[in-house]
Amino acid sequence: MEWTSLPRNEIDVWRFSLSSQKEDRKVLSPDELERLNRTDSIVIREKRIAGRAHLRRILSKYTQTDPSRILFDYGENQKPTLPEYPDLSFNLSHSDNMGLIAVTYARRVGIDLEHIETERPFLRIAERFLTKIESDFIDRHPEQERFLAFYRIWTLNEAYLKALGTGLSVSSNDFSIVPNQERGRFLHNTNVPSDIPQNWMFETIGVENSYLGALCYEGLDTITRFWSV
Repeated sequence: MEWTSLPRNEIDVWRFSLSSQKEDRKVLSPDELERLNRTDSIVIREKRIAGRAHLRRILSKYTQTDPSRILFDYGENQKPTLPEYPDLSFNLSHSDNMGLIAVTYARRVGIDLEHIETERPFLRIAERFLTKIESDFIDRHPEQERFLAFYRIWTLNEAYLKALGTGLSVSSNDFSIVPNQERGRFLHNTNVPSDIPQNWMFETIGVENSYLGALCYEGLDTITRFWSV
Protein backbone atom coordinates (compact mmCIF):
# COMPACT_ATOMS: atom_id res chain seq x y z
CA MET A 1 0.00 0.00 0.00
CA GLU A 2 1.27 3.48 -0.87
CA TRP A 3 1.79 5.94 1.97
CA THR A 4 -0.82 8.69 2.36
CA SER A 5 -0.62 11.91 4.38
CA LEU A 6 -0.84 11.39 8.11
CA PRO A 7 -4.04 12.63 9.80
CA ARG A 8 -3.05 14.95 12.64
CA ASN A 9 -4.54 12.76 15.36
CA GLU A 10 -2.92 9.48 14.21
CA ILE A 11 0.57 7.93 14.42
CA ASP A 12 2.77 6.35 11.77
CA VAL A 13 5.29 3.60 12.58
CA TRP A 14 7.90 2.79 9.93
CA ARG A 15 9.97 -0.38 9.79
CA PHE A 16 13.20 -0.56 7.81
CA SER A 17 16.36 -2.61 7.35
CA LEU A 18 19.72 -1.22 8.43
CA SER A 19 21.41 -2.43 5.26
CA SER A 20 23.53 0.37 3.80
CA GLN A 21 22.39 2.20 0.68
CA LYS A 22 24.70 3.95 -1.74
CA GLU A 23 23.24 7.42 -1.09
CA ASP A 24 23.14 7.21 2.73
CA ARG A 25 26.11 9.48 3.39
CA LYS A 26 24.99 12.04 0.82
CA VAL A 27 21.78 12.86 2.68
CA LEU A 28 23.50 13.38 6.05
CA SER A 29 24.89 16.71 7.23
CA PRO A 30 28.63 17.15 7.90
CA ASP A 31 28.06 17.31 11.67
CA GLU A 32 26.06 14.05 11.59
CA LEU A 33 28.80 12.30 9.64
CA GLU A 34 31.47 13.65 11.96
CA ARG A 35 29.62 12.40 15.03
CA LEU A 36 28.81 8.99 13.55
CA ASN A 37 32.33 8.47 12.22
CA ARG A 38 33.61 8.52 15.81
CA THR A 39 32.01 5.11 16.36
CA ASP A 40 34.78 2.55 16.79
CA SER A 41 33.01 -0.40 15.16
CA ILE A 42 32.67 -0.12 11.38
CA VAL A 43 29.60 -2.39 11.44
CA ILE A 44 27.81 -0.30 14.08
CA ARG A 45 28.85 2.92 12.33
CA GLU A 46 27.31 1.82 9.02
CA LYS A 47 24.08 0.80 10.73
CA ARG A 48 23.78 4.12 12.54
CA ILE A 49 24.41 5.98 9.30
CA ALA A 50 21.72 3.90 7.58
CA GLY A 51 19.27 4.58 10.42
CA ARG A 52 19.89 8.32 10.30
CA ALA A 53 19.53 8.38 6.51
CA HIS A 54 16.21 6.53 6.79
CA LEU A 55 15.04 9.06 9.38
CA ARG A 56 15.76 11.91 6.95
CA ARG A 57 14.06 10.15 4.04
CA ILE A 58 10.96 9.35 6.08
CA LEU A 59 10.68 12.85 7.56
CA SER A 60 10.98 14.29 4.05
CA LYS A 61 7.56 12.76 3.27
CA TYR A 62 5.94 14.83 6.04
CA THR A 63 7.88 18.04 5.44
CA GLN A 64 7.98 17.82 1.62
CA THR A 65 11.64 18.70 1.93
CA ASP A 66 14.68 17.15 0.29
CA PRO A 67 16.12 14.69 2.87
CA SER A 68 19.53 16.39 2.80
CA ARG A 69 17.98 19.81 3.57
CA ILE A 70 16.16 18.84 6.76
CA LEU A 71 17.48 20.83 9.72
CA PHE A 72 17.59 19.33 13.21
CA ASP A 73 17.77 21.12 16.51
CA TYR A 74 18.80 19.43 19.77
CA GLY A 75 17.33 20.04 23.20
CA GLU A 76 18.91 19.80 26.62
CA ASN A 77 19.11 16.00 26.44
CA GLN A 78 20.06 15.89 22.75
CA LYS A 79 16.62 14.77 21.58
CA PRO A 80 16.27 16.02 17.99
CA THR A 81 13.43 18.28 16.84
CA LEU A 82 12.65 20.08 13.60
CA PRO A 83 12.75 23.86 14.22
CA GLU A 84 11.02 24.55 10.91
CA TYR A 85 8.24 22.03 11.71
CA PRO A 86 7.79 22.30 15.50
CA ASP A 87 4.47 20.42 15.45
CA LEU A 88 6.00 17.26 13.95
CA SER A 89 7.08 14.73 16.60
CA PHE A 90 9.25 11.71 15.83
CA ASN A 91 11.47 9.09 17.41
CA LEU A 92 13.95 6.53 16.08
CA SER A 93 15.11 3.18 17.45
CA HIS A 94 17.21 0.41 15.94
CA SER A 95 18.60 -2.91 17.06
CA ASP A 96 20.74 -5.48 15.26
CA ASN A 97 19.65 -5.22 11.60
CA MET A 98 16.30 -3.44 11.89
CA GLY A 99 14.92 -0.03 12.80
CA LEU A 100 11.63 1.64 13.70
CA ILE A 101 10.57 5.27 13.43
CA ALA A 102 7.40 6.79 14.93
CA VAL A 103 5.92 10.02 13.55
CA THR A 104 2.97 12.05 14.82
CA TYR A 105 1.84 15.62 15.46
CA ALA A 106 1.72 17.78 18.58
CA ARG A 107 2.37 15.06 21.16
CA ARG A 108 5.38 13.42 22.72
CA VAL A 109 6.19 10.02 21.28
CA GLY A 110 8.77 7.33 21.96
CA ILE A 111 9.56 4.04 20.23
CA ASP A 112 11.88 1.18 21.10
CA LEU A 113 13.05 -1.92 19.26
CA GLU A 114 15.02 -4.83 20.70
CA HIS A 115 16.56 -7.86 19.05
CA ILE A 116 15.53 -10.80 21.25
CA GLU A 117 18.45 -12.76 22.68
CA THR A 118 17.23 -15.78 24.61
CA GLU A 119 20.60 -16.23 26.33
CA ARG A 120 20.58 -12.71 27.77
CA PRO A 121 20.68 -12.75 31.62
CA PHE A 122 17.30 -11.07 31.77
CA LEU A 123 16.51 -12.05 35.36
CA ARG A 124 19.66 -10.28 36.65
CA ILE A 125 18.87 -7.27 34.47
CA ALA A 126 15.29 -7.17 35.76
CA GLU A 127 16.47 -7.35 39.36
CA ARG A 128 18.76 -4.36 38.84
CA PHE A 129 16.73 -2.11 36.55
CA LEU A 130 13.04 -3.00 36.93
CA THR A 131 10.68 -2.39 39.83
CA LYS A 132 9.27 -5.18 41.98
CA ILE A 133 5.84 -4.98 40.35
CA GLU A 134 7.46 -5.38 36.93
CA SER A 135 9.62 -8.29 38.07
CA ASP A 136 6.51 -9.92 39.57
CA PHE A 137 4.81 -9.59 36.16
CA ILE A 138 7.69 -11.52 34.57
CA ASP A 139 7.70 -14.18 37.30
CA ARG A 140 3.99 -14.89 36.80
CA HIS A 141 4.74 -16.26 33.33
CA PRO A 142 5.73 -19.88 32.70
CA GLU A 143 9.51 -20.25 32.79
CA GLN A 144 9.84 -20.69 29.02
CA GLU A 145 7.93 -17.43 28.40
CA ARG A 146 9.71 -15.21 30.90
CA PHE A 147 12.33 -13.87 28.50
CA LEU A 148 9.54 -12.58 26.22
CA ALA A 149 7.76 -11.03 29.21
CA PHE A 150 11.05 -9.32 30.12
CA TYR A 151 11.48 -7.90 26.62
CA ARG A 152 7.92 -6.68 26.65
CA ILE A 153 8.46 -4.75 29.88
CA TRP A 154 11.89 -3.56 28.76
CA THR A 155 10.72 -2.13 25.42
CA LEU A 156 7.73 -0.40 27.04
CA ASN A 157 10.08 1.15 29.62
CA GLU A 158 12.46 2.38 26.94
CA ALA A 159 9.65 3.81 24.79
CA TYR A 160 8.32 5.77 27.78
CA LEU A 161 11.77 7.13 28.66
CA LYS A 162 12.31 8.17 25.05
CA ALA A 163 8.92 9.89 24.92
CA LEU A 164 9.77 11.81 28.11
CA GLY A 165 13.08 12.90 26.58
CA THR A 166 14.57 13.53 30.02
CA GLY A 167 17.83 11.68 29.48
CA LEU A 168 19.51 10.25 32.59
CA SER A 169 17.49 12.44 34.97
CA VAL A 170 14.82 9.69 35.06
CA SER A 171 15.69 6.03 35.62
CA SER A 172 13.67 2.87 35.02
CA ASN A 173 13.24 2.51 38.79
CA ASP A 174 11.22 5.75 38.93
CA PHE A 175 8.09 4.19 37.42
CA SER A 176 6.33 0.87 36.80
CA ILE A 177 4.73 -0.28 33.55
CA VAL A 178 2.54 -3.37 33.71
CA PRO A 179 0.78 -4.43 30.48
CA ASN A 180 -2.45 -6.43 30.55
CA GLN A 181 -3.05 -6.51 26.77
CA GLU A 182 -1.33 -5.43 23.54
CA ARG A 183 -2.19 -1.74 23.94
CA GLY A 184 -3.54 0.43 26.70
CA ARG A 185 -2.65 2.75 29.58
CA PHE A 186 -0.01 0.60 31.26
CA LEU A 187 1.79 3.16 33.42
CA HIS A 188 1.06 1.83 36.91
CA ASN A 189 2.83 4.58 38.84
CA THR A 190 5.51 7.20 38.28
CA ASN A 191 7.77 9.48 40.31
CA VAL A 192 8.42 11.70 37.30
CA PRO A 193 7.59 15.28 38.41
CA SER A 194 4.22 16.56 37.14
CA ASP A 195 3.59 13.38 35.15
CA ILE A 196 0.18 11.68 35.22
CA PRO A 197 -0.07 7.95 34.38
CA GLN A 198 -3.40 8.39 32.58
CA ASN A 199 -1.74 10.71 30.05
CA TRP A 200 0.19 7.91 28.33
CA MET A 201 -0.80 5.20 25.86
CA PHE A 202 1.38 2.15 25.17
CA GLU A 203 1.44 -0.47 22.44
CA THR A 204 3.53 -3.61 22.00
CA ILE A 205 4.69 -4.04 18.39
CA GLY A 206 5.41 -7.50 17.05
CA VAL A 207 7.95 -6.91 14.30
CA GLU A 208 9.45 -10.30 13.40
CA ASN A 209 10.15 -13.53 15.28
CA SER A 210 13.43 -12.28 16.72
CA TYR A 211 12.41 -8.66 17.39
CA LEU A 212 9.99 -6.89 19.68
CA GLY A 213 9.05 -3.23 19.69
CA ALA A 214 7.01 -0.82 21.79
CA LEU A 215 5.33 2.52 21.20
CA CYS A 216 4.48 5.15 23.82
CA TYR A 217 2.61 8.36 23.12
CA GLU A 218 0.92 11.15 24.97
CA GLY A 219 -2.79 11.95 24.98
CA LEU A 220 -5.84 10.25 23.57
CA ASP A 221 -5.86 6.77 22.09
CA THR A 222 -5.62 6.82 18.31
CA ILE A 223 -4.99 4.79 15.17
CA THR A 224 -1.48 3.46 14.56
CA ARG A 225 -0.57 3.05 10.90
CA PHE A 226 2.28 0.70 9.95
CA TRP A 227 4.59 1.10 6.94
CA SER A 228 7.76 -0.55 5.62
CA VAL A 229 10.59 0.85 3.46
